[in-house]
Amino acid sequence: MEVHFAKVGCQTRGYVAGHHRLVPTCGSSNEQVIYYMVHLMEDASELENDKRVEMIMTGRKGDKYHVQIATSERTFRRIVSAADEVANDQLSLFEYWMHRLGKVKREIFERTYFGDYCVYTKLRKLALDLFIRTVLHILNKAHKKVYGEETPAELVKEVKRVINKF
Repeated sequence: MEVHFAKVGCQTRGYVAGHHRLVPTCGSSNEQVIYYMVHLMEDASELENDKRVEMIMTGRKGDKYHVQIATSERTFRRIVSAADEVANDQLSLFEYWMHRLGKVKREIFERTYFGDYCVYTKLRKLALDLFIRTVLHILNKAHKKVYGEETPAELVKEVKRVINKF
């Protein structure tokens, strides 16, 4: 999750697994943090009187729940948008790998607006980008632990060159 949320530029991380997104209302170090499932949320809006956000959640039997949380709408939207972007990346990668493994049925994923080549080229770039980000994240964590400092730019550049060579 660290790599995915860093890619979309959000420090406040939720837990995302495709369509299912469990996100915090604010930073996780805040003692008033509440985690909620975005995929169950129908709508949300700011309450003008006290700067809280009211969410309308759908229950299992279709019941509607109104939940008010103490956070600004701007923070709320930033965290939800980041979780949505991460979910989109994950679902795109899932489709890409299903395609690569020959598990996609043509009639389900028929694209009339542009060819599969364009779609899968974009998804291949996304997969490579996330792979490189993950490798560099692991490398940086290990380098910090062993040497107590950030990974040197020359090493990062060489790792990217080696990965792109293959």
